[in-house]
Amino acid sequence: MSYETVLSYFIGALAVLFCGWLFSLKIKGIFRIMLNTAAGAFLLVMLSVFTPLDIPLNPFNALIVGMLGIPGAALVIAIVLFL
Repeated sequence: MSYETVLSYFIGALAVLFCGWLFSLKIKGIFRIMLNTAAGAFLLVMLSVFTPLDIPLNPFNALIVGMLGIPGAALVIAIVLFL
């Protein structure tokens, strides 16, 4: 089994767990996640503008940065550098 297949299964399992967790939240929690995701998207835009890295701006990256904050930004940068 190739690493792409394993990675796809892992991402799929994380997506299912995230959806289950998201539906168990109240409206206040959902708004907080939406606000954090918007802040993550803003941080990614600033990183792509002010650094020489070509960081893709998509909802998945914004969600990672929004939920994890600065460690999420570091994770996205590491993924961009190594992939």
